[in-house]
Amino acid sequence: MNAEQFVTRQMGSEMVMVPLTDKVADMTSVLTLNEVGADILKILENPKTIEEMTENLFTLYDVDKATLEADIDDFLKTAIDKKVVEIINQERF
Repeated sequence: MNAEQFVTRQMGSEMVMVPLTDKVADMTSVLTLNEVGADILKILENPKTIEEMTENLFTLYDVDKATLEADIDDFLKTAIDKKVVEIINQERF
């Protein structure tokens, strides 16, 4: 996760992320993550492969692996696009 580029706060089951531009909060681009998105970011505090993420989340949620993998893939595409997370080693991703 690009923690240095966001201010992050947990608000109940949601996580609110405010991007920083030149160390100033950009309140026009606030992101709100549901519980699953927040759990994904918590898991990504240390680099993980998609397989490792899937195994971690599979223990938390009652869902089949194919659905979970599709949800993780969708989340990661959006998170990478919004610069919330970054790929640090293409071979691991």
